[in-house]
This record gives sequence, structure tokens and C-alpha cells, in this order.
Amino acid sequence: MENNFSRGLICADEVKSAHGRLELGIRLPWYRSLPLSVVELGELVVDGQVVPHQNVSLEINGHEYSLDQLGKLTGEFWYVLDSARLRLPCVLDPWQPHTITLTINLYPPYIPGLTWVTRGSLALEAKR
Repeated sequence: MENNFSRGLICADEVKSAHGRLELGIRLPWYRSLPLSVVELGELVVDGQVVPHQNVSLEINGHEYSLDQLGKLTGEFWYVLDSARLRLPCVLDPWQPHTITLTINLYPPYIPGLTWVTRGSLALEAKR
């Protein structure tokens, strides 16, 4: 699950918590652009708590999608140089440390049978 893309999966400088929502900037863990139909959120854990998929949406290319919609989006691409944003209802106390772990599964259409699994973690330090 850990691979060369794990360290950059969650963008530390693109984490925002405001108005009852947590927004995570994430990068595509692959070497070329892929349609969203082959992208699957495996697991998202915030401070040890698994976040249910129905509470998460993905914003990319100016559109926001529920995770259930991704499998049908064959014409919408995640470009390798672009960040996507995961949005979920959650408030992070800036005075406490936090840990976020994300697993993404990819099914590249040109490599039949491959499931590329990437897990990345981000530790946020408390403000002083």
C-alpha cells in the first residue's frame, strides 16, 4: 500500500477546516491522467475514526461529485498535475494534533486486472 505516491497523496498545504467542514487537497497517485471512473476511495480515517463514504464528496475540474457517482464518470479526467478536494463534515480543533489517513484504489483501464492501492497519512501539529 505504501509506494512512491504515498507521501504526496494528501497535500499538507491544502488542508482546510472551517464552517463545519474539512477539505483535503489530494493528488492523483499515478503517473498519468485517469478517468474518474477508475478511481475509488478505499478508506478515509480522521483521528482514528473511519469516515463513511456517504459523508464525503470529491471536487475536481470545477464540479463536485458524491463518491457513488465516480464509477460512471468515464469522460471526466483527473489530470496528473491537478489537485482534487475531498470534502467531509468534520471540524478539526487547531489546538490539538490530528492524523488523517487516506487509501485510494486505482484500476487503470490499460492494465487489465491491476488494482493500484496507495495509502498516505498526514500528521497535523497543534498550533502553539
